[in-house]
Amino acid sequence: MRRLLALAVVFLLPSLLVAQGPDAQSGSALNPPPPQTARQALIEMFFGTAANHLEKHLPDVTRKTFKRMDTGDGQSYLSQFSMLANQAKAGGAALQTFDTGPTLLIAEQPGQPAEKVEITIERDDLIGDEDQIELGLRMTRNGKEDTNLPVIPRFTFIMKTESEVWRLNEISVTVRLPLADPDFLNGLEDRQRSQNEQMTIFAVHQVVVAEKGYQSTHDGFACTLAALANRPGRQPQQGLLYDRPLVGGQENGYVFAISGCDGTHYKIVAEPAIPDSGGRAFCSDENGAIRAAADGKATTCLANGEPVQDQFAPAN
Repeated sequence: MRRLLALAVVFLLPSLLVAQGPDAQSGSALNPPPPQTARQALIEMFFGTAANHLEKHLPDVTRKTFKRMDTGDGQSYLSQFSMLANQAKAGGAALQTFDTGPTLLIAEQPGQPAEKVEITIERDDLIGDEDQIELGLRMTRNGKEDTNLPVIPRFTFIMKTESEVWRLNEISVTVRLPLADPDFLNGLEDRQRSQNEQMTIFAVHQVVVAEKGYQSTHDGFACTLAALANRPGRQPQQGLLYDRPLVGGQENGYVFAISGCDGTHYKIVAEPAIPDSGGRAFCSDENGAIRAAADGKATTCLANGEPVQDQFAPAN
């Protein structure tokens, strides 16, 4: 999904976008093709095949400025924009562009899960020689819309005719936060919960490592988080905890505690600070395996928690 999102941002953020439909260049001397629309010009900037497909749709003053800024090493603004366009076309995703209708572009990445990015036409206002085209972004995974975007971006491209050619004159970017939309809020909550859980797994792993270091020099495990802390004035010991919130027992929306400790055994548990928040509880012991309980309770985790993948543990 990140690859497709990056692809969409490449299309939208620089100063480009729009292609020609398959019949845009068709016609004959007797039946000349209709004039190119601003939308077709925007598409051509990215997907045209002519040598000047990008430069053609920039204002004269912009092209002249970029040429004056050319250092002669092949790294001019125009060459960099062209490189972005070529990378977009060679990125591996299946791309479709549409010069009419509510969708401008569809980029699909096959695989498991199947991912799709759609760039939609939210507004297309043609007034005289100026056309304002507002674009939206929609992402789906296995046919289900992804609501985990932290913001919903909108892009407005202002096209103006110059020498009978549509040129891109301005880009504006806005973001929308639908604060009363339950789906959007659930997406934000899921995103934050996932981040908190990953940080908590890492914190539990830190405690396990610190306990091993403590045992190697004290012939027994520490029974409090405070005992595992590297403090100012204390002889530094490799593996002990420097993370003050963790030593204090609360971090990333979780409460941590060591229990069932007698020097030869210990248990480290982490519960969500807010009960019934939907977050899992995590636990471990002197064996080092990290487990989780979907009900968010440490007692459940200790009794029959499910193993979790500890990406921070060294490979065997």
